Amino acid sequence: MSKETKYIDITPHRSILTKISQTGYSIQEALSELIDNAIDARIPEKELLVTVDISKDVITVTDNGTGMTEEQAGKSIRLGFSEKKQQLGEFGLGLKTSTSFLGQGFTLTTSPLGSDQEYTIKYDADEWLEHGDWYKYPFVIESGMDANTSGTKVVINKLRIQVTDKLLSSIREEFGLRFGPFIQNKELQLTFNGEPCPPFVPNILDGQKTEFEFEFPGGRAWGWWGYQLSGLNKSYYGFHTYRRGRLVTTYDKVGLTPNQDIKQIIGDLHIEGIPINHDKKNFAKTSEQYIELERQMRIHFKPFEKKPKRILSGYAASAGRVRGTVKMIRTTARDTNVQEVLENVKHGDIIVTEMTRPQYLLAIRRSAGIITDLGGNLCHAAIVSREFNIP
Repeated sequence: MSKETKYIDITPHRSILTKISQTGYSIQEALSELIDNAIDARIPEKELLVTVDISKDVITVTDNGTGMTEEQAGKSIRLGFSEKKQQLGEFGLGLKTSTSFLGQGFTLTTSPLGSDQEYTIKYDADEWLEHGDWYKYPFVIESGMDANTSGTKVVINKLRIQVTDKLLSSIREEFGLRFGPFIQNKELQLTFNGEPCPPFVPNILDGQKTEFEFEFPGGRAWGWWGYQLSGLNKSYYGFHTYRRGRLVTTYDKVGLTPNQDIKQIIGDLHIEGIPINHDKKNFAKTSEQYIELERQMRIHFKPFEKKPKRILSGYAASAGRVRGTVKMIRTTARDTNVQEVLENVKHGDIIVTEMTRPQYLLAIRRSAGIITDLGGNLCHAAIVSREFNIP
């Protein structure tokens, strides 16, 4: 018998850079990876400006952060390489996976703080698969730039995604949720297609938020909770969990028992000290730290999993669901200033009154919905609301 040890070449196949795009990202998650990198490059005592612009053919993400040094820029294209500690982009995969998911190619341009040099890396999936060389990747250095400016710009082309108005609206909304803590703390100004992204603000019953904090071996968790105003939904309740200020999960049921009476507890939960998956979509739920945190939270929140007071009750004579500003109308048949009162009802308002009358017609047409104290399926409010298709 003989035994021999050989050494083989395990250099990744060129197609690995295209295969990593099959990550199961949502478009919002992929874009968030690039914003994470910008947040990691914040300049101390300076508000970070990040702009995300999406057109039919191109996505552009720019920031005014520290930029990358020549060494950092050169290594940014390496799979799995990262020198970041205690930061958002710690796995060295975000730039490559997110850009490959969103498009066939990208160009990264970065200028480091205090330097007159600018570095550019270009990637095209088709060209790489045909001619790519792991050991001779093109890296462009341009000198003579303005040393007082810094930042990074990523331009993604040959998009794999279909851009729609509905998609753009959902991206803006999720950005406000994902990066809300940074935006609220004035650490980040995030602009999407020319408009600032406001932080997500939930509707809380009586505006009451209760703060809490838990400690466990190796870490801690803190945040707030309250009863959301629009509740009794099977899925949209629970905690938005954050790690280092960045959203990890939405409507997470951690610490809430599955048989609770209500579905109205909502809040923010910041967690530090629990391992996270490499795609940053969830915490390591089998870890000892997570199990201990869940145990403490379940004990703490069990007394609050009961039905809160009901604000209004009734039935819908014309079904629907809308949101708007309440306009109270208190008039009688003998009042002479009815039209003056009704002029306060603007488009999208909710009329709240004892009962509607024929002279309310123009105001009703401007409104988004009606709530009355009196009436039934054949009352004036019910008939005109069904006619105008408002609830």
